Amino acid sequence: MRFFDAEMGVGRSGLGYAATETGAELLAVMDRYGIERALVYDRGSHESGVFDEFEFVLGFCRASARLEPAIPVVPPACGEQPGPDELVRLILERGVKAVRACPAAHHFRFDPFSMGRLLGPLEEHRIPVLYVSMHVRDHPWLHAPGWEDIRAVAAAFPELPLVVVYTGMLQGRRLLPVLEGCPNVRVDLTCASFQFVEHVVERFGSERLVLASHFPCEDPGLYTSWLNYANVSGEAREAMAHGNLERLVEGIR
Repeated sequence: MRFFDAEMGVGRSGLGYAATETGAELLAVMDRYGIERALVYDRGSHESGVFDEFEFVLGFCRASARLEPAIPVVPPACGEQPGPDELVRLILERGVKAVRACPAAHHFRFDPFSMGRLLGPLEEHRIPVLYVSMHVRDHPWLHAPGWEDIRAVAAAFPELPLVVVYTGMLQGRRLLPVLEGCPNVRVDLTCASFQFVEHVVERFGSERLVLASHFPCEDPGLYTSWLNYANVSGEAREAMAHGNLERLVEGIR
């Protein structure tokens, strides 16, 4: 099994996480778990709330074609980043493969009112948006994504690829209606419990799940195991392990 990981943090962490500081170090971690490719973000910028400096993660990813950069986004009205058109131009020119919206960690609403001026251009170019529900530091199972905002964005921007990262435990009755009603929403495996993977594949198809290991906050083996041992077809397993995310990043136009 080969994996394409939607979330690996790199660089120095002020919270004690053992994030890798060079591409070679991260590739060694990836090889241990069979992770072939990864979307990589700057852990230090995430913790400190820096939204307009991307050179570290861009330079980090130049170490290997297996590493794909992802950068943060915040509401355009705050003026903490280049304007939407300029930011999207940078994304396309510099080979960024996804953006990360972290409303819990960075204290904003991820809704059409706050984010619409940016989400429109992102949708136009089919740039994947990772909605990360975790705070800067908390227990990964005890929080809940802002499902109402996610639903509103999915409805307002139906061609925008949305991936919910840190889906959270005990979220099934909130999550399953979103999968049913919002075909452009995909989710990670943080919420996985007994036969969750099988249930989603049977009802909604294997294209709705992706792998996010949450390294360095968690051990990637927690999530690769669900796909290694899920009672699904080999085709479905491959889609969830790498194919779905590959299609998203290759769909940028």
